[in-house]
Amino acid sequence: MRFMKSQEGLIIAGFALATVMIIALLVTYLSNRVVDMIAIQKQVFFSKQAYWNAYSGMELSTSKKIAGLDGIPSPADVSFATGKITITHGTPDLNEYLGGNKVSAITSTGSDAGGRSRAMKLTIGNPSPSSYALFLDNSHPSPNSYWVDIESIQDDMTMTEVGENPNESLRYASDTDIAADWTVSFWIRPDFETMIASDGNGSIDTNCSDEQTFSCKYGTIFGVNDSNGDNKPSGVQIMLHILDDGDQGYLDVRYSSVVNVTDAGFTGGTPTQMTSNNWYHVVYYRSAGALVANGVGYLYVNGIKQGQHADQSYFLNTDLWYIGTDLDSGPPITKTNSFAGCLDEVAVWKTALSEAQIQTLYIQGKSFNIAANMSTNLVAYWTFDNNNIDQSLNSNNTTVASANDYTGF
Repeated sequence: MRFMKSQEGLIIAGFALATVMIIALLVTYLSNRVVDMIAIQKQVFFSKQAYWNAYSGMELSTSKKIAGLDGIPSPADVSFATGKITITHGTPDLNEYLGGNKVSAITSTGSDAGGRSRAMKLTIGNPSPSSYALFLDNSHPSPNSYWVDIESIQDDMTMTEVGENPNESLRYASDTDIAADWTVSFWIRPDFETMIASDGNGSIDTNCSDEQTFSCKYGTIFGVNDSNGDNKPSGVQIMLHILDDGDQGYLDVRYSSVVNVTDAGFTGGTPTQMTSNNWYHVVYYRSAGALVANGVGYLYVNGIKQGQHADQSYFLNTDLWYIGTDLDSGPPITKTNSFAGCLDEVAVWKTALSEAQIQTLYIQGKSFNIAANMSTNLVAYWTFDNNNIDQSLNSNNTTVASANDYTGF
């Protein structure tokens, strides 16, 4: 089929016109795509700007550059050329981790110049601790209100003399085949500042003369007293002697009189100086010896022997056993010179632990299960993991004389 010249021109023109229209459509489409991409990129850019503003606000808030020391943001807003940061906070509340009346939630909102915003929220909740410890506050206005009654072990620890004078040996009344050796082990985290409080409202007597330093500047950790609350020559107390600067101290042991580990009377060891808010492992054991008068007490801190001293402790079923306070005779019996800080993993045995066993307790740490691994002659074992239950299965549960007793770690 043959076309005339005019027909060929029309075909060519139509093809050219179609091509131009297609190109125009493609250009329009691509142009719109570019515009959309630019808009998207602009949104992404400003969204990132809003996000980074929010992030910067959180960073500033948590570094206390915006938030005040009480956790309340001040000022609440920070404005600049490319946007704004707004900090808001939750209502201060009682928080197990932070303590009373603290802000536990902060929200940082970042805005860009176009009004877009992004928000970030930081919340500090109540954790589920891997372990607990007993917290003895003993601060003003109740400096001697937190202590623990462990009199449930009286019967198990009652002693008797076997043999004839002057050759009596000391045994346990419940089993005269067992020599009256005994051991107590515990972890402490002392708060010297609370105990010695410079305003005179601490848990210990700060009005001490130089001669009285060892008899009144102390916080009591563990003790066995007479039934009327008196200190007895055949009892024992383990105490913290607090130095004059109020933030450090050494251990004391009271028999008929007080003996400090730095005294000449406490021999054969290296005293460990303790400071506030550090954990220390303490073990005291008494080896009764062949005769009643031959007992010797040995004291260890963090596996290191502090020294030894004559110990003629002789426990009766009427004695008062306690943790965290000293007793003054009554009636009524009063509490004084109380320990402030944390106490954990308290165990009592009717045997004298070896040095290797003592060092094992320290090396293994507070998570070591004494009931599972050192149960021979174990009388009581209190982990204070949010309860007062005796983990030795001897049912020697404690009575904790305070509220809000446990703290998590």
